[in-house]
Amino acid sequence: MKYHSKKKKNGKIRKFLLYLIIIIVVLSLVDAVDLYKNRNKILPGVSAFGVELEGLKKEKIREILQPIASKMIDSPRILVFEDKEFKFIPHKELNAFIDLNWVVEETYAIARTGNVFKRIKDRIVVWRKGYEVPFQAEFNPQKFEDFQNRISSLINRIPRDAYVEGNRIIESRIGVKLDLEKFKEEITESLKSLDEEKYIFDLPVITVDPKITTQNILKELAISGELGTYSTSLENKEENTIYNIKLSSEEINGILVKPQDIFSFNKYVGPAEKADGYKESTIIANGIFVNGYGGGICQVSSTLYNAVLLANLPIVERYNHSVYGDATKYVPLGQDAAIFYGFKDLRFKNNSDHAIVIFSEVFRDTLKASIFGGNEDKAEVEIISKDKKIIDYQIIREKDSKLEANQEIVVQEGVPGYQIKTYRIIRKNGEEKIEFLAEDIYKSVPMIIKEN
Repeated sequence: MKYHSKKKKNGKIRKFLLYLIIIIVVLSLVDAVDLYKNRNKILPGVSAFGVELEGLKKEKIREILQPIASKMIDSPRILVFEDKEFKFIPHKELNAFIDLNWVVEETYAIARTGNVFKRIKDRIVVWRKGYEVPFQAEFNPQKFEDFQNRISSLINRIPRDAYVEGNRIIESRIGVKLDLEKFKEEITESLKSLDEEKYIFDLPVITVDPKITTQNILKELAISGELGTYSTSLENKEENTIYNIKLSSEEINGILVKPQDIFSFNKYVGPAEKADGYKESTIIANGIFVNGYGGGICQVSSTLYNAVLLANLPIVERYNHSVYGDATKYVPLGQDAAIFYGFKDLRFKNNSDHAIVIFSEVFRDTLKASIFGGNEDKAEVEIISKDKKIIDYQIIREKDSKLEANQEIVVQEGVPGYQIKTYRIIRKNGEEKIEFLAEDIYKSVPMIIKEN
C-alpha cells in the first residue's frame, strides 16, 4: 500500500516536470520565433517622444526622433515673474542635450532582457498597455549655475515698507528670492516635456512680507476701500507706447488727493517730452495719427478718467480726442480723456470728506487705475452712451505718375467720425440719478488713394 502510494506520487512529479519542460520548450520556441520575426526591429507597443515605433529599425528610429529631440532643446522657454518675461533657449543657454543613442538602444532592449518568462511577460504587457521609453534632458551644471545666478540677480529683492512722502503713498513691496531647488526642478521638467504649453511657466520664488504694508498706511489715513477701478489692454501696443504708459502710470501712482482738492493729470505727468524721459510713439495731432513723444499717456488718462467716473467723483476738466481710431479704442467711444500739456488736461475734484488715493499700475498686458477712499456710502455707478451718429470719411484720389498704368495704392486708411452723448447713472439708497457727462464729436479721417 505504501509502495503503491509512493509510486503514484513519483508519477505525478514526473508528469509535472514533463509538463513544465513542455511549457518551457513551447515558450522558448514562441520567444525565439517572435524574436526572429522582429529581429533588428522594435517590438509592438513601444514608443518614444510620443511616436509609435513598432517594426522600425534603429537607423529609422534615430531619423524620426532626431528632429523631435532637437526641437525640444532648441525651443525657447519663457520664465514669467510678475510683469516680466525671461526667454532662453536651453541648447544655447545651458548646453542642454538629449542622449538619443541611449533612447534608441532602450527602445530596442524592451522585452528582450531577462529569462524567457520575463521576456514573454514583458512583451504581453507592452503589447496590451504600451510602453513609452523615458528620456532625460541633461545640461551643463556650470552653465545652469551661471544662468540661475543671472535670473536671481534680476528678480531677487528685499522687502520694502510702505510710507507717505509728501502727498504720495509709496507702496510696500514684498521681498522675493528665487527658490533654487524648485527652479531646477521646473527647468528639468520643462526640458523633458513634449507639451509646448509647459515651455512657459512662473518662476518659483520665496516671498518675505514687509513690516508695514500699503494697507497699514491706508488704514491710518482712514481710507477704507475701493471706490472705482478700470482696466485697459496693452495687447498689440508698440514697445515705446507701453514704455510711455508705464512711465506716466508711475507718475500718478499713489497720489493722495485731500478733501475738496482738485487733481490735475498734467501737474504730475508734465509735458511728456524727450527731456522728461518719454519716447516717440503714435499720437493724434491735427486730426491724424503721427509719431510724437509721449504717445500712450492718453491711455493712462483715459483709464484713470473711467475709474474716476465709477468712483462717482465730479469731473472738472476733460476732452475727447479729435479722432477715434485703433489707437484710442482701448476705451469705449465717449469715454476717452485726451491730454495735451498746456491746452488739454484731466482734472477731477475730491468732493468727499475723506482723502482719496490713486493707484495706477501695469501688470503684464493690462493697465489698471483705481480710486480708494472712504467707501462706507459707496454708490453703484454705470456709464452709458446714447444718440450715436457715424460720420462717413471722404475718399481722396491723388494722381501719381510714378505708379504703373491703372495702379492704385492706399496711402492713408479712412477713419469714420462719430458724435455721441455719454451719461453717468448713479444708484444710491434706492434712488437713481442720471448725470449728463458730455457730447463728443470725433472727426473723420479721409482715405487717400494714389493712382495713375
